Amino acid sequence: MGLGMGAIKMTLELYQKGILKDTHSVMEMGSQGLHISIPDLEELLQMAGLSNYRKKDFGNLKRWPEGSCSSKVFYEILGIKEYACIDLCGGYGAIDWDLNRPWEDKSYENKYDLVTDHGTNEHVFNTAEAYRTMHRLCKPGGLLVILQAPCRGNGYFAFEPLFFTKMSEANDYKILFSSYLVTPAVLTPHGSAHQYHVPVSGELIDALDWSKVSHLGIAYVMQKQSKADFRYPKQENDLSKSQQRVDYLLQFLQGPPEHSYVPLAPESVRGKHFIAECRRRIYSRIKSR
Repeated sequence: MGLGMGAIKMTLELYQKGILKDTHSVMEMGSQGLHISIPDLEELLQMAGLSNYRKKDFGNLKRWPEGSCSSKVFYEILGIKEYACIDLCGGYGAIDWDLNRPWEDKSYENKYDLVTDHGTNEHVFNTAEAYRTMHRLCKPGGLLVILQAPCRGNGYFAFEPLFFTKMSEANDYKILFSSYLVTPAVLTPHGSAHQYHVPVSGELIDALDWSKVSHLGIAYVMQKQSKADFRYPKQENDLSKSQQRVDYLLQFLQGPPEHSYVPLAPESVRGKHFIAECRRRIYSRIKSR
């Protein structure tokens, strides 16, 4: 469990797009650490225009991969000051709670702007209860960020796109982002695992050379719309096909070519969108200076 390069890229993308603008609190399923080397993290933060980074705050991460540190310090750089996590092991000051059980403390419900599952809920046998807990902890308008494994995971479950689209349909979530996360079997020069977001497309995944892929993840960012309690999805009367997307919105990319949106087809690019994107990038460059 932890935030690797793919999770950090996705979070920085949400930050740059302004989606985390009013995010002040985060609750994580599991006591999450950072799984990235200091030089690779510094490069991503520099690309995002974040200048409030202090190396000393990241403690044991300097010894990566032998050492790590709580993801709390990463969220603090983004202005998210209130941090909590749930884990039976108690690491990083976690709330000692078994996620197999229904959440009982009403004072935490509808409280957090951001609730994350970076690879914890696959290890909870009663995984539906764990996702109901996430729903209950998230406030209306808040974000549910999930990064799980559709295959080659190490927990009880593997997750298909239908799992997320049906959960979204049942609970009226707005899907803001979706992707597969491909981890090639090669490391960066600084020892982190390369990770790339690609569209949620079965045809694309079938085209991969699996001898060169060490892991495949799946990522969804969903926005809770109301205080209604969690509803369990049903597969009959499947309306999720109209929601399911094979594209993804913006991509926090590293290195050339320097762009952040990859359309599925050239005809999907409209002139007004191109002009708006140029204006956004010019403004972003000026602001970061």
